[in-house]
Amino acid sequence: MAAALMIAVVFLAAILLEIPEKDLEGQWVVEEEKEAVTPMQAANMGDVAALARLFGAALPFLPGSTPAGEARNAAYDGQTARKVTLTYDAFTVYAVRPAEAAPLLLMDHLDVQLRSDLTAMNLPVTLASREGAYCAYFADSTAAYAIFAPAAEEADFLLLLEKITAVR
Repeated sequence: MAAALMIAVVFLAAILLEIPEKDLEGQWVVEEEKEAVTPMQAANMGDVAALARLFGAALPFLPGSTPAGEARNAAYDGQTARKVTLTYDAFTVYAVRPAEAAPLLLMDHLDVQLRSDLTAMNLPVTLASREGAYCAYFADSTAAYAIFAPAAEEADFLLLLEKITAVR
């Protein structure tokens, strides 16, 4: 009896919430066609602008510094993804394209903090931390990013996020 009542409630809700087709006239949802990521030759270099061109999207960069950079292919969900690593003295920047491959960047040993006040490259940031290690996750429509500091004070890490700019 309870199951039949539940089905009736769900059915009634579906009918009441249905949008009449006349209200949908002239509205089309068009999904942007995403360019497939093609395999590339792995590269190691310190030229962030060259790495950004090779990556095919903007890269987070700390002005006034010269990181060691690496670009390589990765696989995600049966597709080719492009991954860049920029290694600085106290932190590392990871980027992956397409953005749907963001799970490749996750660090499962950190705890996510729900905050709405953080940004990097003018994008909202999800912060994760544990015992002095901090990671900022953020993404745009083409790529996903992570900035990881294995040993930092929270205030210093948040200041670092404010200094990060995009190199295209």
